[in-house]
Amino acid sequence: METQFKKPISVTELKERYAKGERNFRNSDFESGTFENLNLDGIDFEHSWFHSSIFRNCSLKNGNLKNCNLKCCEFDNSNFENVSFYNSLLCGSDFYNCELKGTDFTKAGFYGTELNTVDYLKHLSDKNNVA
Repeated sequence: METQFKKPISVTELKERYAKGERNFRNSDFESGTFENLNLDGIDFEHSWFHSSIFRNCSLKNGNLKNCNLKCCEFDNSNFENVSFYNSLLCGSDFYNCELKGTDFTKAGFYGTELNTVDYLKHLSDKNNVA
């Protein structure tokens, strides 16, 4: 019998479910969530909404953030290697000292976003068009 997906109601719940092997957190909503010192490699947040959330000292390598709305978020000292932000909206969301090697920003929209990341441009390839 297949169970129906239940959106996590807090970062704590997400951590517990991730630790048990769950990776599909599509269509989740997080407001003022603090994701700190977490390994979330391979997580799938497609079609999720984040407002005023903080990702600090986290790893989301090979993660999926396609079609997300990330408003007023802070990404600090985190690893987004090979993460897809395809068709996502990053409004007032800032990246500080993040690893962006292989990160895909194709069709992503940026408004008031700061990319203050060491060697950021070195990691972007032709396929990573920033709109």
